[in-house]
Amino acid sequence: MSILVSVRSETVKLKRTLCIYICLAAAVFGPFMTFIENLDVGPNSKLGVSWTEYFMEGHETLSFALLPLYVILTCTLLLQIEYRDNTWKQLISSPQKLLHIFLSKFIVFQLTILAFMVGHLIFQGIAAWITEMIRSDLYDGKFDIRKILIANTQVYILVLGMTAIQYRLAFRFKSFIASLAIGFALWFTGALIAFEFKWGMVEYYPYAFTLLGAWQKYKANVVTYQWYSIITALVFLGIGYAEFSRKKIRA
Repeated sequence: MSILVSVRSETVKLKRTLCIYICLAAAVFGPFMTFIENLDVGPNSKLGVSWTEYFMEGHETLSFALLPLYVILTCTLLLQIEYRDNTWKQLISSPQKLLHIFLSKFIVFQLTILAFMVGHLIFQGIAAWITEMIRSDLYDGKFDIRKILIANTQVYILVLGMTAIQYRLAFRFKSFIASLAIGFALWFTGALIAFEFKWGMVEYYPYAFTLLGAWQKYKANVVTYQWYSIITALVFLGIGYAEFSRKKIRA
């Protein structure tokens, strides 16, 4: 059985989870809050904001909080399918290679992340269009699509390391609360050591890479953080598969 068949099978399982609804709700949340904020007309209201600036502000919100939290929650839900239904033995005894099972779930996980990011951009556009009809003086029309796409590509690469760690945690723990709590704790720790303690080693902390990529102080090193993220993803995927293939992860 090819890995594409395995991926298709895992995609079908999404119907049995809240992942689709969470993806939609998370994609709407940021743009909706920005929309509400932009309706506030006062002496300090923004005027003549470029479309590029608007989308980049949304990108910062995505990087600082929305994307990491979405990754933690979605990964936990995806891996809970087999634990909840007690179908690990059935899945492993199916005519699929263990590698295909392991990778197909990770690929579907990545597809949900990409769907969320694309949805976020689409709803940003819808929110801006509606705002433009209400406040025609808010935006000046300047739009650099290349800058926006590069920024979103960068944040996706920056979150890869975190996705691999979270994927391994969700595989390792049968308890929904365990992987969720550890993920939130690791993310919160990253924000804490970056903002509160200003610890230099935060540059090597995978749960802080998306934050650093959106922070002006660290933006000059964003390519380095992307490489760290890719290496982290490969290392933890390797560790996760080694455990899985040795049958240490079972329901």
